[in-house]
Amino acid sequence: MSQGAKNSGGRNIVAYFAGHLANLVNGGDTLDPIQDFAEVKPYALYEKVRRTLTASPRYLEGLVGFWSYPPPNEAEDAADFYFDQVLQRPIGARRGEPTTADTLAQLMVAHGLRSASTGAGERSTWGALVGGGGRIRRFKPQEKLFELSNRILKCLDATNRPYAEVLRLGLCPREWLTGDDAVGVNTLKAANTFLKALKDEMHGEFGRRPTREELDAAFAKGPVPGFKTVGDFAANPFGAAVLARIAGLDQTYLVSFDAETNSPLEALEDESDEPLLSADEATPFLDQAVAAGVLSGPEGELLKAIVAGRDLSSAMNDNLALRRRLKNDFGGDVAAYVEELSARTARFVTEAAGRP
Repeated sequence: MSQGAKNSGGRNIVAYFAGHLANLVNGGDTLDPIQDFAEVKPYALYEKVRRTLTASPRYLEGLVGFWSYPPPNEAEDAADFYFDQVLQRPIGARRGEPTTADTLAQLMVAHGLRSASTGAGERSTWGALVGGGGRIRRFKPQEKLFELSNRILKCLDATNRPYAEVLRLGLCPREWLTGDDAVGVNTLKAANTFLKALKDEMHGEFGRRPTREELDAAFAKGPVPGFKTVGDFAANPFGAAVLARIAGLDQTYLVSFDAETNSPLEALEDESDEPLLSADEATPFLDQAVAAGVLSGPEGELLKAIVAGRDLSSAMNDNLALRRRLKNDFGGDVAAYVEELSARTARFVTEAAGRP
């Protein structure tokens, strides 16, 4: 389970977003649970997603990167760019095999969505979700909703990677993912390896120019494809931007959004095909914690709702006792409350596993 927004890994935030998308497509934000059908309206769904990206600090900072340098003009512009570059980015086909977007589209069509025909390697996450619009059979029970969430996550694992790698460098995706200066994902990943090595060589003394010895040593540990020497890399506009960040030459300081301690994307090292914890896997642990008195009944139900990808505010509104405790004990900070619940449950599960 997540330990909260402050120390979540990058993929955790992408997984939260995948769950949120699944919930919106499923009508979980507006429909009564007993209703069996939902209407997929592409524009209305787009407006909901856009509001989520701009209103939630978790997504605005962790996914969209509104803090990056140079910063976007407005949060809405940054969200629109993320939508275009990630959700609407086509997922390429390999050797004639179906892509993750094709698999997602098949699931949506199986629930009644009108299919939208595309060529090989042209379908995006968004295109798979909305297709030609229309009424769908809602994803029930929770296991079905988890399946939808997992398929969305697999799409995002591919399309979100270049965006995330630019943010890990502290740079603005708009500057380096489009146009003549667009940088490939392998170069971005290599640049992050080089930057990590350079930080080690500089022993945390940022805000200055690295020495030639530090640069050479870092490049030997983390060479960047396409550049024979670190001098070649530094002379390139992209390399110069990376080094300017660590030297603080852009006057925003290296840690305008502290990549070492605050950035949820710093932990995004490797892609994983592991599915999210399913309802069947999570429920026994939560039920045990409730039975042992570690969680109250409503707290257990809240965590189940979170794992299911349900909107937090609507889950909290279901129980007066939870809202009262949130206000009195956590000052209304939902993330802090969920973090405390998750940590409490994790301790219980760990201790229980260690008992004979």
